[in-house]
Amino acid sequence: MEYHSSTYLSHSVVRQTSKLRGLINDAENMSRRLIRLKSRPKNQQKNLRNGFLGIFGQNVNIVDHYEKKFEDLQANVRIEQSDASSLGEEVGAAFVCFKSRYGAAISSSIQQSVNPTQWVTEQAPEPHDVYWPFFSIRFMHRWISKFVVFVASVFLTIIFVIPVLFVQGLTNLEQLETIFPYLKGLLTITFVSQVVTGYLPSLVLHLFLSVVPPIMKFFSTMQGYISHSEIEKSACSKMLLFTIWNVFFANVLTGSISSQIEIFVEPKNIPSTLAVAVPAQASFFIAYVVTSGWTSLSSELTRTMSLIGDFIGRHCLRCMNSEFHAPSIPYHSDIPKILFFQLLGITYFILAPLILPFLLVYFSLGYIIYRNQLLNIYVPKFETGGKFWPIVHNSTIFSLILMHAIAIGIFGLKKLPLASSLIVPLPVLTLLFNEYCRKRFLPIFRAYSAEALIKKDRENQNDPTMPEFYNRLVTAYRDPALMPIEYSSNSDEHTSPLLSSARV
Repeated sequence: MEYHSSTYLSHSVVRQTSKLRGLINDAENMSRRLIRLKSRPKNQQKNLRNGFLGIFGQNVNIVDHYEKKFEDLQANVRIEQSDASSLGEEVGAAFVCFKSRYGAAISSSIQQSVNPTQWVTEQAPEPHDVYWPFFSIRFMHRWISKFVVFVASVFLTIIFVIPVLFVQGLTNLEQLETIFPYLKGLLTITFVSQVVTGYLPSLVLHLFLSVVPPIMKFFSTMQGYISHSEIEKSACSKMLLFTIWNVFFANVLTGSISSQIEIFVEPKNIPSTLAVAVPAQASFFIAYVVTSGWTSLSSELTRTMSLIGDFIGRHCLRCMNSEFHAPSIPYHSDIPKILFFQLLGITYFILAPLILPFLLVYFSLGYIIYRNQLLNIYVPKFETGGKFWPIVHNSTIFSLILMHAIAIGIFGLKKLPLASSLIVPLPVLTLLFNEYCRKRFLPIFRAYSAEALIKKDRENQNDPTMPEFYNRLVTAYRDPALMPIEYSSNSDEHTSPLLSSARV
């Protein structure tokens, strides 16, 4: 109100609701437990003792016992919501609403105080895109967490070299026979040797890689982002760098030149080194496209892992919610996978053209399958706003530069200096094109232009629905934990939960 009085509309201070979220989660778990218990026949409902560990105390009906606990949780949730709304501890963050888009853009981009760490402003995400747990983190804590995550990501990348070395050991029969001499007779069988050296390494690598995306997303949540979209974008960048380094470069280097790593001391030897190492792994990456790419597409179409997880939860663990929640597309795992196959296609189309038909099948099927998933299966949790396109662009430029460097090295090894000289301008032109794109298109992804904002504000000046929009905007950024809770009066209904959050 002091610095932007002409455009300020309202604000909503963020309050500490971690205890309240815990109570709501306990109430939701209790409601699901009651639904399962009441779905059983009356003669199968057991009794328990209400004392310590269910061993001591009075013998009571289990349904009545949990209903009493559920009522107590309901009362505690209402009390905690009332206290948090009026007397709850405020954290150092708030959502501020403005009367115009232009005013909001100015206030979010300008430095508010002499000390730049005292007031840190950024554009607010959509209301349903907000990630609430990290609003209480201060500027210094966020900076420290980013540094810790960076160190952890580097450590994970280094540790992952161990399974890569194991995978590369499977591609070398002589090395396998040396390590496991008792397998020498078995490995002499043609079919066994082809499976072990061709199909098995890429399958093992794919299994190891399947555990990395959740870890990268967990790392991104620790960095203090306030929106799910920023978390997904950060995890996507981490996963892409991890995949390119560990799946491509680590396999290439450990597979061919692990004893010649000192060559990289001289940068001029990098093209010739890659020209020798990359073609040697062509058969491995062709098998990787089949095992990882085609298999992931079939799994995506049938959603095999989700089906197995749902079956185990409902029939074995009996702990799944009866409500069905539509899934959302995992950007942080799917986009890096697609971009890595693009890198393989650009890199190997002059070295091993045999990979192109396999990639053509992958991208053709992928277009059909993902189009169906996006239209009929997935429900987006947030609007991306094209924020992933710069990642796609940078990955494409890197793939082209890598392909140019390998081509220069190959023509140098073939003693074709004229061909090498003619390719030298290509990386220079590619980098110039990248610089032009950064100047021309990248600012559009970072912020809206004043022209677009002012034009839209002028269009809304005569809009009769704007007062109603301002009224909704005041309560749009309210913590879901503080929203009123609706309780079902019919506790015998098996198809609806006893506890559900009201929606805005």
